[in-house]
Amino acid sequence: MSLPDSKQDDLEEPPAKVRKLSSPKLNDDTDGETCPICLDTWGNSGEHRLVALKCGHLFGAQCVERWLKAQPSRERTCPTCKSKAALKDIRFIYAKRLVAADSSQITALQKQVDSLQTEKSRVELELQNCKIAHRACIMQLEVLRSSLMKPQVAKEQPVRKTWRFALEKNLEISKDGGCRVMTYNCRTYELYVSQKSVNYLFPGYGIRKVSCVDNKAGQFVHLHPKPIRDLTYSQPRDLLLSAGLDGAARVVERGVPGLAVHCGLPLWSCSWDHLRTNEFYVGGVGGVVHQYDVRNPAHYIQRLTAPGDMSPVVSLRSTEYGLLSCQLNSCWLWVANMRQWEPRALPLEGPFMSLSYDEESHRALVSCRPGGTERARLALCRLRASAPGGEVALEPEQSFPGSGRATLMSRAAWVRAPGALWAAAHSEGEAALRLHGLEGARSVSLPAAEPALDVCALQLNGDTVLAALSEWRLRLYKAITTTT
Repeated sequence: MSLPDSKQDDLEEPPAKVRKLSSPKLNDDTDGETCPICLDTWGNSGEHRLVALKCGHLFGAQCVERWLKAQPSRERTCPTCKSKAALKDIRFIYAKRLVAADSSQITALQKQVDSLQTEKSRVELELQNCKIAHRACIMQLEVLRSSLMKPQVAKEQPVRKTWRFALEKNLEISKDGGCRVMTYNCRTYELYVSQKSVNYLFPGYGIRKVSCVDNKAGQFVHLHPKPIRDLTYSQPRDLLLSAGLDGAARVVERGVPGLAVHCGLPLWSCSWDHLRTNEFYVGGVGGVVHQYDVRNPAHYIQRLTAPGDMSPVVSLRSTEYGLLSCQLNSCWLWVANMRQWEPRALPLEGPFMSLSYDEESHRALVSCRPGGTERARLALCRLRASAPGGEVALEPEQSFPGSGRATLMSRAAWVRAPGALWAAAHSEGEAALRLHGLEGARSVSLPAAEPALDVCALQLNGDTVLAALSEWRLRLYKAITTTT
């Protein structure tokens, strides 16, 4: 039985609901203006240009690339719908109803910022050179003044200076640990400290910049997926070189990661060449040392392998006499003869932990691990070149006893102050950082509850600063003179 027309109309949806379904969307004005990952406006050019995946969802190009690269290749998915995606699925699109911000002016401003940064670096270098020249003039003035005053003070007793180290800053670098090595940038007065990444989207390891002017931690730069084993800085070209267990060597220029050299073996050490600023060395497992040129990093120049020892190369130092190489079981000096390297064993007994070189005194400092009944020790070896044939002589000079145990691979270093020189290394048995005095300097012991894995000495505004790095913290000491 059919119902009257008026009752059929009553059974239909209420007019209010119909109006609600047909009403315009409230978010039409803002939909499609921002990236769902960073919530920032995308543009029509540059790194944050509008792109889409094959599923149809829209993102900024830089954000979706980082998202996909942070996942394993087989598990990459769309951030919105979790459907499978890959880097090749990224497509630049143009949609009529989407608003793309014009970022051409931003790109031009970014280029201007880069140009100003380059000019700033040049001015800072000129300022540093002026400071060095000013310091040299002051020293020359002091020499002339002392020579003029010498007849007046001839009858006075000479003043003897002694040194002590005062703790200036105890800075926490990483709560999760992972710190290992460090190096100093004398241009920007910054320490580069290796650290584990705290960003779960970008796991791995990088460097933390620490300003020695205000003793504050700064920017983190991601470099390697696996731990960093060594860092070294080149002052002539303002380049930082890092070596990691992932088998790659990274070159960082003015704080920006650049060249990546894949060496095919886990790396433990690295060093810039003493004379050729475009060449560097890396050492790794199997006792292998590779020599590279930054202008052609695809292939190594030389491959050096120590005879009879396949232990990892833990330290490399390029000197005016050749390349010093320290492995776990042996130490070598590689001497170049017509671009062919000849190995010469250092007259020291291992096992070893690290090697450091002092250019002023031409001495190598080798840290030896305890073995059997012997204690750990620091061995000093001087390098000399004989006049007739130019042969390099290796002369052991002195040895300092260390701790009875060494469970960690801590590194020793030279510490130099005006008129004083120390050989610094951590002593696990004493839970202290020991500075063994040389050239008349007194030995110093600094309490260290956390083992100092690496030690670095630097000059800052005429002061000597000693940096000691543990797995979590960085301790900065200032050398202070006292008269006796």
